[in-house]
Amino acid sequence: MSDPGVDRRLSNELLAVIPARSGSKGVPGKTLRLLAGRPMIAYTVAAIRAAGITQRLVVSSDSPEVLAWAERESIEALDRPAELALDDVPVAAVAHHAAQALDWNSDVGLFQPTSPFCSGASIAAAYAAFKEAESTSLSSAVRVRHLFWLDESDDLTRPRPLFTERVNRQYARHRVLRETGAIQLVAGAELRATGRLVSDRHMLFEIPEDESLDIDTLDDLMAARRRLERGLVIFRVRANRVFGSGHIHHCLQLAEELADHHLKFLLRECDPFVMEALDERGYEWLEETDLPQNLAGLVDRTPAVIVNDVLDTTEAEVLRERLAGLRVLNIEDLGPGAEHADRVINALYPIRPGAAAHVDSGPSFATLRSEFFGLPPKVIHEHPQRILITFGGTDPSHLAARCARVLAGQVDVELRVVIGPGAEEAEFPPGVEVRRHVRTMASEMLAADLVLTSAGRTVYEAAAVGTPVVVLAQSAREATHAHLDFGSGVVFLGIGALVDDAHMLEVVRRILSDQRLRQELSDRLQASVDGLGARRVAERIRMLLLGL
Repeated sequence: MSDPGVDRRLSNELLAVIPARSGSKGVPGKTLRLLAGRPMIAYTVAAIRAAGITQRLVVSSDSPEVLAWAERESIEALDRPAELALDDVPVAAVAHHAAQALDWNSDVGLFQPTSPFCSGASIAAAYAAFKEAESTSLSSAVRVRHLFWLDESDDLTRPRPLFTERVNRQYARHRVLRETGAIQLVAGAELRATGRLVSDRHMLFEIPEDESLDIDTLDDLMAARRRLERGLVIFRVRANRVFGSGHIHHCLQLAEELADHHLKFLLRECDPFVMEALDERGYEWLEETDLPQNLAGLVDRTPAVIVNDVLDTTEAEVLRERLAGLRVLNIEDLGPGAEHADRVINALYPIRPGAAAHVDSGPSFATLRSEFFGLPPKVIHEHPQRILITFGGTDPSHLAARCARVLAGQVDVELRVVIGPGAEEAEFPPGVEVRRHVRTMASEMLAADLVLTSAGRTVYEAAAVGTPVVVLAQSAREATHAHLDFGSGVVFLGIGALVDDAHMLEVVRRILSDQRLRQELSDRLQASVDGLGARRVAERIRMLLLGL
């Protein structure tokens, strides 16, 4: 569709030339390289046609493959002489050759096939600005956001700044502009007379930064592919004081791995701390009210995947998601909806013989937050000094306060409690240090000699650090998790409500008193996780976006 703001009288005055030689060194054969299933040159053709400012479009090339492609697409093909396809031949010579070969005397535009993101709207606006300014040549440009200095004397102790003040790059509007090569316009008379694309009355036309990519290297090509192949990932999350906060933290970690895609959150029965976490990170979210209606409002592009991190799903809700055109990946799902999902990731549940082929289970898929990477080696002290008590973001069974009461005054170490953002206020014994906000949980675990926690993902975090861990499950469901065995280095006492206080105290004392036991537990824990779980889950999501 052409830009309604462009005067139709400008049509037919412009010859659009796409220079597409075969001798690219950075990316051999790049003109016909595929981007999201289409040859790179096809994006430039589509933008020129969408601009609606010319009815004559020609591809100039020395490549038989490119010329054949143009003819198949009903585009005029101009066979370029070999001497005009050499590395050192300026593109102005290509424009001049096209004008002469076609006996063209009006305006000429060169639109390089290596700028797939330049839009028809920008082309139309550039040509309108060119005619209005009565310039004789124009180049598209993008304003540079970085701080530039000019070296005029090969003396780096006396540079000249090309900026007036130092400001954050995202807010900068500096005087330096970079030519993009996407749009080059020249008056026909100027081109025929001088053979140049840059005249004495040259102007720049600023295009949006996201249209400025010029594919010159393989890295550029991969960046373009990632951008064009971006899909939509909807994280459907349930996190509150009953179900805990692990679901939102898990999805946030996956979101980091999938930052190159469009990400949205659909919140089912979430407490305010979830919205606060998403707002802090700038993610788009919507509270779930009617699933089909909500999905209709969220799904604005394809391909699209929904990640259900809501525990067990029903058959009906997964089928509704599929009817909305979504591929479905479920997390920690033992419900009937799991049978209809495209993929199920059950990192917290054991690998079952004969499990469905679309189910991935076990610690290989355990996700860890970025703070749990690159930590220093865990030191197992002969004389322990601190126990860390933390039972997730909500602690619905109030196990933190109970453990603190059982251990206070009974063990000769410091007791530190970390309470999650969704946990209710509770009374703790004197002398117990209680923190609701900490800089990093990884640092807290690293400084502790023993961690008391619930049977969720916190166990994997303690394992990554290498701090021995004693587990009390919040519920019967938690007690079925896969990582609760001594082989993995976990000391599991059972469902918290059923664990005797005296037994808990005895186990803690035994672990604190035995350095060799703590070292063995630490070694087993660190061997049980490799830190690649989030990447593996993200790859499953990427495969679904690709239809695999």
